[in-house]
Amino acid sequence: MTRRAVFEFRRVSVRYGAHVAVDDVSFSIGAGEAVAFVGPSGAGKTSVLRLCNRTVRPTSGEVLASGEDLGRMSAAKLREFRSRTGFMPQDLGLVPNLRVSQNVFAGRLGRRGLLASLRPLFFARRAELERVLVILDRLGIGDKLFQRVDALSGGERQRVALARALYQEAQALLADEPLSALDPARSRETIAMLVEVASEHGWTLVLSMHDIELAKQFVPRLIGLRAGRVLFDRATKDVSDEELRDLYELEGLEHGA
Repeated sequence: MTRRAVFEFRRVSVRYGAHVAVDDVSFSIGAGEAVAFVGPSGAGKTSVLRLCNRTVRPTSGEVLASGEDLGRMSAAKLREFRSRTGFMPQDLGLVPNLRVSQNVFAGRLGRRGLLASLRPLFFARRAELERVLVILDRLGIGDKLFQRVDALSGGERQRVALARALYQEAQALLADEPLSALDPARSRETIAMLVEVASEHGWTLVLSMHDIELAKQFVPRLIGLRAGRVLFDRATKDVSDEELRDLYELEGLEHGA
């Protein structure tokens, strides 16, 4: 059965002056899919993710979300779309001097009016706190509910960012290098959790990753990018070692680098 396309790129390019970050890229990602963009630094992975929530606009081509051109969405429609699309930037986008609970509540900013969205950050109801606590318990950090984020470890901060997306009730999650600040053991645990939680909630999960071995182990579809172009797009089990060598150009290069 063909899945409904959540994201569709139609001959998309992005240029920053003379630099081409994304070069004539086309693909679609279906509802509930887990996909990882892989490739060396500067390949265009971050630009592709930011195109998916229109924090970057294409220089040419079209980016569609559930069949609608993101470039033609009204401000209200775009705000609604973003409220249903979780985004984890490389720096996680957390506010260090706020508590874990407040950072999680921020996941619904913009879904309602400004005052209604801001109220839980400072005057949370018991029911709201209990809902956040359930999510944090699921992620193993329930005891951090009232801690400031700047007192947490890197792995704990990753979980706060994921809890924010869960509280947001996102339909899609975009995660830009979610393992970049973690040690190998924590990286494996985090990617396994991301894929598992996305599957449980029926999310569409779109990742950018440097670590090929973890991507091969946990993510069922890989899209290889180099110099802004797609070199391959297929089921992970069908991606050959030769294609991975071509992606990183030098045979024997450590894929996780």
